[in-house]
Amino acid sequence: MPVLILQGHNETYAATEMMRLFFGNPVDVSPGRIQAGAPGNSLLSSLAPQGENVRVSTAVCPSDADRTGTTEPQPAFTAVVASGQATREIKRQLYQLLSVLTKRSYPWGSLVGIRPTLVAAECLKQTGDEEQARHLLTDTWFVSPHKADLAIVTARTEEAVLNKIPPGHLLVYVGIPFCPTRCSYCSFITRDAPAHAALLEPYVHAIVTEARTLFQKIRTPVAALYVGGGTPTSLSAGQLDRLLQSVLSCLPLAPDAEITVEAGRPDTIVEDRLHVLRAAGVTRLCINPQTFHDRTLQRIGRCHSTEQTLAACHLAAGMGFDHVNLDLIGGLPGEQPADLDFSLEQALALKPASLTLHALALKRSSALYEADAGTRQSGGSSPLMLPTGAQSLQPAWDDKLQTARKLLAASGLYPYYLYRQKQAIGGLENTGFALAGKACLYNVGMMSDRRGVVGIGSGAVSKKVRGMRVERQANPRELAIYIERVKALTERKISWYTT
Repeated sequence: MPVLILQGHNETYAATEMMRLFFGNPVDVSPGRIQAGAPGNSLLSSLAPQGENVRVSTAVCPSDADRTGTTEPQPAFTAVVASGQATREIKRQLYQLLSVLTKRSYPWGSLVGIRPTLVAAECLKQTGDEEQARHLLTDTWFVSPHKADLAIVTARTEEAVLNKIPPGHLLVYVGIPFCPTRCSYCSFITRDAPAHAALLEPYVHAIVTEARTLFQKIRTPVAALYVGGGTPTSLSAGQLDRLLQSVLSCLPLAPDAEITVEAGRPDTIVEDRLHVLRAAGVTRLCINPQTFHDRTLQRIGRCHSTEQTLAACHLAAGMGFDHVNLDLIGGLPGEQPADLDFSLEQALALKPASLTLHALALKRSSALYEADAGTRQSGGSSPLMLPTGAQSLQPAWDDKLQTARKLLAASGLYPYYLYRQKQAIGGLENTGFALAGKACLYNVGMMSDRRGVVGIGSGAVSKKVRGMRVERQANPRELAIYIERVKALTERKISWYTT
């Protein structure tokens, strides 16, 4: 198996992500050594001080090159950079080396992190010109031209949206970890609501307790509230009403604050729950069909149909919700790139104010991940992930996302935020599209790490921003522990925020 030796640095995480991009799982990580893929060359990634800077080098190990018995020059890369740029340079060089050795390339090049638009924004700032920034992304970071364009356009929009959130304002997230069923690709801490009905009432009470206690002390204006999950509309209308009214009554909401509820599953979107959401002043409603193919819905463990999705959207529109967001996922099990055409056509016919297009990611603890791991362990080839299963499909999915972007633009929907997940099909991205003026403040502010977030509920993560430094604190994921200890947990969070 290819072995990467780390010398003079311990950038294990960055190097592992790059090895996983080219070779998939499993990746065996030990101190100073990363092993992945089929048998091949031994590689060396080294870092050494050079004055106030550092020298980064990446190459095939000399001893390994000697054993090949060839006189052909072995690829090697080196650069002197500021110490703060060392991690990126290590990834950049490793991408170059692996691309040469495997004869593969990926649309996002060496930008394997969550937020490629962060690098795009830096390129814009450095050059002051969009065309020069695009060239910097393609020439330095090996991003494909169409992804460079997407990153530049989205980075511009993200900054404009972020400027609508005053720096001193907060974002609030309320997590409801219950769903009607668990999707096969899901790794969230969700519970099957029907099977855990006895926990719903105590959980709502705990959420209300945490919110009221927190915001007796924290009076910073709140620019956006996002009630997510899970599926918050798994709660009964009465429970949903108590939760929303109680939380909203104690939040110091800014004028014109954005209020999002992730209704998610179309089979939970019924008239009495929508009346509750309207009465609470919800300004943005998310409905997540994921696909408009019934056979796929059954395959991934959803208990609703395309017909129910259409009915839920029409019901919401008829009740006055003028901002409905739809979610679609490309690459769901059994679907080919062409299958996205029909789903996108159906979604756009509903005239959503925003739409998020995801590339399927294989997440640990999901049923899909376990099934895929079992297939590989038994000697079979992965039907899902890179590089064995989806490598041949990657250009097709990349092309399909480009086509989708053009179709969305024709409907007035343009990219406003973008992020990537580990082990996404084709190494591709998740992009939020919106009509002018309909970009989600919470999505951009949360992803930016430049606005504070108060997370309420089990597993919810809070972020405290102090200049360039971001600190995080998470509530326990276990429902029983969260419910039992909510008062003590809240007091600890107040102390954390106020110090």
